[in-house]
Amino acid sequence: MAEPRILTIELGRVENLDRPTEFDEKPQLYFARGPYGKLGVARFPWDEVESLRDAFRQCEPPEVARRQMGALLLRFLQDVLKGTTGWSGYESALLDAQGTTPTPCLLRFRFSASELFSLPWAVLELDRYRSLGSIQPYPVSFEWASNHPAPAEAARSGRTLFAWAEPMGLDPVGVDAHLRALRDTCPGFDPKEDVLEDMDQDALRDTLRRARDEGRPFQVLHILCHGSEKDGAFGLVWNAPYPWRVPEVVMGERIRAILAPFKEDLQVVILSACHGGDPGRPGRMFGGVAHDIHQLGFPGVIASLMPLSVDGSVLMSRAFHEAFSMRKTSIREAYQAAHAALPLNTSDWASLQLFMPAPSEEKPLRGERILFEPEHPPRMPDEVAVAYEVNFNVAEGSIHEALVKQDAATIPTLVLQPFGRVDDGLPATPVEWRRAFKQAEQLVNAMGPEVSRMHLFGRAPLPLMFHLGWLTQRLKLRAYQEQRGRNGIWDCGYDAALPIPKEGRFFTEHVLPDKDACRAAGNRLALLVEVNQVVSPEAVTQWLGAESPMPLMRLRVARGISSSALESEQDGLRALEEFRKCLDDLHENVSDVSEVWLAMACPASLAAVLGRAYNRKTQPALRLFNFRKGEGYREVHLIGHMVRHPPRDR
Repeated sequence: MAEPRILTIELGRVENLDRPTEFDEKPQLYFARGPYGKLGVARFPWDEVESLRDAFRQCEPPEVARRQMGALLLRFLQDVLKGTTGWSGYESALLDAQGTTPTPCLLRFRFSASELFSLPWAVLELDRYRSLGSIQPYPVSFEWASNHPAPAEAARSGRTLFAWAEPMGLDPVGVDAHLRALRDTCPGFDPKEDVLEDMDQDALRDTLRRARDEGRPFQVLHILCHGSEKDGAFGLVWNAPYPWRVPEVVMGERIRAILAPFKEDLQVVILSACHGGDPGRPGRMFGGVAHDIHQLGFPGVIASLMPLSVDGSVLMSRAFHEAFSMRKTSIREAYQAAHAALPLNTSDWASLQLFMPAPSEEKPLRGERILFEPEHPPRMPDEVAVAYEVNFNVAEGSIHEALVKQDAATIPTLVLQPFGRVDDGLPATPVEWRRAFKQAEQLVNAMGPEVSRMHLFGRAPLPLMFHLGWLTQRLKLRAYQEQRGRNGIWDCGYDAALPIPKEGRFFTEHVLPDKDACRAAGNRLALLVEVNQVVSPEAVTQWLGAESPMPLMRLRVARGISSSALESEQDGLRALEEFRKCLDDLHENVSDVSEVWLAMACPASLAAVLGRAYNRKTQPALRLFNFRKGEGYREVHLIGHMVRHPPRDR
């Protein structure tokens, strides 16, 4: 058979990217990433899903609910893929692959938000009055967005562990029928050695460990039990530890901890349980059992999103093991055989899911997105992107699109989010300001000498951006700025690798203040940078006072103050050099000045660029001020200090 053509649909939230399991079921904006960095954006109507969700938790959802859900999913994919290749290309490829073409077609859904896994994608409406789940062999698999490639499928030992739990007081799960299916289809299956009866957590761990110690590890783990909801999340119903032997709902995190030591042994984990792949109710979407296991990196995890009938589980089990263990097919082909065995008069066919990591030969579309934690700093390569998120998130897709243009799409993105959340009013107190400045310093310290280039995307107050630019002077910086209107497109506004333009000015010529006026103000002066907004006289008076204000220098953009004043990378280069010359002139010609009060009205990227001009060894100390409506300018940080020595007697 020819190698399959793999189609990938990658979807993620536009906001709250770093909290993939937090979801309130309100309509959300999602992005789709297409080839060559193309992006599409659309809103998903979760309010419409709410009225249908309970129907899909039944063993047999009504036909009307299926049709409504299928049409809803179709509209969403048509909208979100408009900016990329369009949904019609995917649909045509999937349908045409069933015809005379010798090349099969596979569809991989790659998600970075847990709620997207909760949707029954198999009922997606297609042309010719069909659903996605009716395509055979069933082409769909799922994966969490990551850069962890799938390990190669190991040579087969043929050993399968059948672990089941049927606690007292619960309905039968069909143990004997499943056991017959495995006896018939798994060569070498030994019911005395390869069956774990009345499973509990300790027994499963001990059985897997003992098999590995004997040199005969299990490569297939087939779990049969009930699934149950607990506090809005779904787990598996096993026996509590001896001697209690009462039903216990075991959540995915605990099962993941049991299986983690055996990730090199197990090739595939099968969950014959209701809701094994369900990420949970809104507000409690912690990932689900199958998701937790999948994120360990197993080559395959098979689970049911919705209720799974006993008959359907038996049919699925027999078909999978016949293909995988007897015919030695791949995990995907065995899953397709299992899916094809399910009847269409239940929800089993729409519910059975395959989770697989990306093939190991596939190059990642982008680097990992890592939330920076000072207590556990990650190892970093020589080139990184930094998303400075204080007031707003920076969309992951927007960063990727900008990096693609710089041939840097595979570098990791470090998310600097000092408060674990974003809000327009942060930082709000002196303590919060100190925390934000400190965490920026911790990030730069964690970079160490290994990092040499940084791509900066900032949604933070200007003093924080200036401070980070100052801290990273040694790095080759590329600073990006979002286009007007916050359309999600970020352009490079500064590149340290480019030569400084010899002609043209960014700022008007600065005028040095009177020395006597600076002395009268306690050897201080104020410096105001105005680029995209004019600072009103009232704001200046509120900042410096009405009586005997200190001298004020104003650096204004030469082409006129406007929201589009920063036009190109050359503007950033000119602004940096002219700002540095301004500070150097103060040091050389107004040498008594020991402190400069700095306020800025400029794009965030430019604030970071200007920070690279400051030299605390030779230039006056800088007091950074932040502006907010209703508050005016408030001092937030002091950088550097100069010690003035009295003149020596001659």
